[in-house]
Amino acid sequence: MIGIATKLKPSAEGLEVARQAGFRRAELWTDAAVLLDHQAVARLARSFPFDYSIHFPNRLDQPPEVLHAAVALYRELDARALILHQPHQDRYGSTLADLCPGIRLAVENHRLSPEGFYAWAADNPGLTLDVEHLWWLTMPGEPLPRVLAELRAFLSRFASKLHHVHLPGYWPGTGEHRPMYCSRELVRGTWDLLEEVGFTGQIVSEVSTEFQNVHDLTMDVLLFERWKLDRQAAHSA
Repeated sequence: MIGIATKLKPSAEGLEVARQAGFRRAELWTDAAVLLDHQAVARLARSFPFDYSIHFPNRLDQPPEVLHAAVALYRELDARALILHQPHQDRYGSTLADLCPGIRLAVENHRLSPEGFYAWAADNPGLTLDVEHLWWLTMPGEPLPRVLAELRAFLSRFASKLHHVHLPGYWPGTGEHRPMYCSRELVRGTWDLLEEVGFTGQIVSEVSTEFQNVHDLTMDVLLFERWKLDRQAAHSA
């Protein structure tokens, strides 16, 4: 079945909190300093029982040594994907692919029109679907059934290119990057759709630092465990 992950800056404290909450997958936030210390980051990460993905730094201008370090950490952790934004893909995607043939580059959707959303999906080699960005920025104010119908249509066309998913608990009128349990209907509906297409990448809660504590992270894990039991019961009925 599908699996959920948390997102955090690599640190022993943060990884231990995620472990105690029940996560076993993580997306690592990085900047140039984190990547240039990739050997220490890899040693730390490997001391926890996690599968990893890596988010490329958000700053656009990066020296060559940062690109080499990103590839090194990706290889050291056998990462599921390297997540990056469109401007970074446009500037660095071909270089990263040359440095690491077969790398799973997963370009994230951001502030896109409905037409631009499908152009993003068609034009990039691999995708990170940010469901919060889809509802908040591409389909603002639309009802949840309409958003889920759009997700179904997207997956029917592009599931084979989808490497990674960001799924905070978004609801119109609330803040960004809230825990999954803050929007149970969106989250459970998205999990249903991803399971239906056989998605095997990470589904990341991507919560703000204020929610990166044992209580809030555990609530997301419990929501996922409840969903798994419900799906298993439905499949066996």
